[in-house]
Amino acid sequence: MFKERTMTPTEAAVLQADDRRFEAMRKEDWPALDAALADDLTYVHSTARQETKAEHVANLRGGKPHYRGIAPRDRAVRVHGDVGIVNGTSEMHVERDGKDNRFTVRYLAVYKNSGGNWRMIAWQSTRIPDA
Repeated sequence: MFKERTMTPTEAAVLQADDRRFEAMRKEDWPALDAALADDLTYVHSTARQETKAEHVANLRGGKPHYRGIAPRDRAVRVHGDVGIVNGTSEMHVERDGKDNRFTVRYLAVYKNSGGNWRMIAWQSTRIPDA
């Protein structure tokens, strides 16, 4: 069993960046999403589809997919210099092509601190099979 420890201010800032990015996706807040994502982002969906930042944002703007709900939990944060890593699980509620989907993913999100702002540079998620 792991001993609980207090999160450092830097770890908390990375987790807040993770929260802001999820919220921007859910609310379709394009300026906030642009600020949350690094220009050289690599985004790998749970379907193994890989996108650049431009492709990811264009698909979201086009409603492919539309995130109706995102509920992260069980997150752990590590910081190495100006890189922050979040491992977690999230309940996803997604609408795509008129179909409503709910599923759970395990994810890895990597953030880089640039000018005092934590921006996501990489995302990889794996869908957890239904029980």
